[in-house]
Amino acid sequence: MKISQVSVLGLFAAMTSAAALPVETQEVATRSSDVVLPAEKIVLTDADVHDYPEVSFGKELEDNDGSAAVRSYKRSCKVIPSDREWPSKVKWSILNFFAGKQLVKPDPIGDVCFHGLAYNAAKCANVTAEWSDSDLHINHPTSIISPLNQGMTCLPVDGSVVGRKCSLGGYPVYVVNARNAKHIQAAVNFARNMNIRLVVKNTGHDFHGKASGFGSLSIRTHHLKDIVIIKKYRSKRYTGPAIKAGSGVQGFELYAAAHAAGFMAVAGEGVTIGWGGGYIQGGGHSPLSSIHGMAADQVLAYEVVLSNGRFITADPDTNSDLFWAMRGGGGGTFGVLVSIIVKAFPDKPVTISTFTFNPSPKDISKYAAGNTANDDFWTVIKHYFSLFPKHADKGIYSYFKIFPNATTSGAQTFTMLPFFAPGKTVAEVNALLASTVKVAKSVGVSLTPKTVAYPGFYEAWKAGFPQELVGVWNVQSGSRLFPRQNWDSTAKFDAQFDAIREVVSAAYLIAFNIAPTLAAGKITANENAVLPAWRNTVMHAITGTRWDINIRDYNIIRAKQKALTDGPMQRWRDVSPGSGVYLAECDYNEPNRQEAFWGSKYPRLYKLKHKYDPLGVFFTEISVGSEDWRTGNDHLGRLCPV
Repeated sequence: MKISQVSVLGLFAAMTSAAALPVETQEVATRSSDVVLPAEKIVLTDADVHDYPEVSFGKELEDNDGSAAVRSYKRSCKVIPSDREWPSKVKWSILNFFAGKQLVKPDPIGDVCFHGLAYNAAKCANVTAEWSDSDLHINHPTSIISPLNQGMTCLPVDGSVVGRKCSLGGYPVYVVNARNAKHIQAAVNFARNMNIRLVVKNTGHDFHGKASGFGSLSIRTHHLKDIVIIKKYRSKRYTGPAIKAGSGVQGFELYAAAHAAGFMAVAGEGVTIGWGGGYIQGGGHSPLSSIHGMAADQVLAYEVVLSNGRFITADPDTNSDLFWAMRGGGGGTFGVLVSIIVKAFPDKPVTISTFTFNPSPKDISKYAAGNTANDDFWTVIKHYFSLFPKHADKGIYSYFKIFPNATTSGAQTFTMLPFFAPGKTVAEVNALLASTVKVAKSVGVSLTPKTVAYPGFYEAWKAGFPQELVGVWNVQSGSRLFPRQNWDSTAKFDAQFDAIREVVSAAYLIAFNIAPTLAAGKITANENAVLPAWRNTVMHAITGTRWDINIRDYNIIRAKQKALTDGPMQRWRDVSPGSGVYLAECDYNEPNRQEAFWGSKYPRLYKLKHKYDPLGVFFTEISVGSEDWRTGNDHLGRLCPV
């Protein structure tokens, strides 16, 4: 049986602009099994695998309580292609059969730029030109948005450098382009039985390379795109509209489907983020978070393939501990999602405002003398920051950036992208911004908001949030959640602001004014695994460090990363003790990461990791239980138990 050797050449023909997905409607449902998606109808059975030990099911997990005894399960280093234990072509063909001939062996996306059999100048020019477009990487079976965490082994720009060659690096060796639960079950069973590292990719929109892994088999869930609108979902804990969607659905697809039915749903601000993967399992903040909480708060049920290959439901009444863990515990950790049911909400009008401002003429006049403090510029920002609790409590979600000015050395530019106000009118939004405009005018800073009302959430989201640029390999970012308590006193607020200003003046800022409280999510403190610090947050802030784009030496890169961790990020940690970090946008080297990412939820999460995955079938860097494994100094080597 032939396994497809997928080249970049063959992929370009399939890359087309996104089209609306077919959406079905169902009047009533009381449980996940009342709405069966096409991908859930085709499952792997014991009879199917009776004569095929390569894809047979693992031990049952029900009696496994996650205690220390579980750790006696035999774990060993994962097999890699150079090992004699690596599966033969015959064994891979068995997986290909059970995966519906959806097993592929992809070339790296940049291979067309390196001289050899795959070289193609025209395709190389296309890949190079589109490298920062997330769609390019999403539509490739293995490409990810952060090549730094893949090893930078096949960057298109390196194709013309004498002596450099393209290699897989951290890209998976094989990929199952899953179309149904059976394909996922077969892949999980094969990886476990053959002792191969397993990774999961929907879009690869992750800053830490979680969808990659050296010597791995990848399950690609991106094709699981079915969506059903449920007009009335009735359970013990919720009655109202809901949406059931495949785990390959992206945020823009969920938004479009909800909008067409007169609803809105909680998903990310990013245009192409994979809603149904690590985003929702890791908590997920949203333009609707200040009125409806985190994305994980909305989940009513999951359909999941476990580490033993079984396909199960996780909801408040069935496998409830797993349901708890997968709402905030992180993706690629406890199982592979097939589908999700989430709450939907009646659509409402949204007003957005955008504006940009720069240092005042007075600030700029001091540059010649070496003074780039930009005091007037930061006076405006400080006043705006002071309004965060008030704005967030009114349902606002603002997304803004501060970057070095493109034309004037020493200057920085503040850009609001956008001030997002569900249920507010133009007059109400302008009133919320009036004092900031007044302060700007008083110090000679030009600030003129452009405020526009839209009839519904979807229209406002499309107008307000640009598609993000991706593919950089010379940046390391880190983030911090700043707690509401820091606004309770002038001393705390000033100390926090000074720390932010100090760091950002030498770097950049991407930030959000947001308040995903328990009340907004209509959830209790222990109802899911979302980091408790999120519930007291009114600002999520990201900064980072950069280095020369030509550097490939990881010793130099790791030194730069450590300087970020020990310097700017420590400065922020010092003024926000007891808070935490958003898992999806964290510093790769965040200290005390279990506390920073999950807080008091971690001990239970760790216990459940051992219960549901005693052999360590699922592993990603920076995940629950990742401390039990190692992948080498640069996180690019063989996966082995500690």
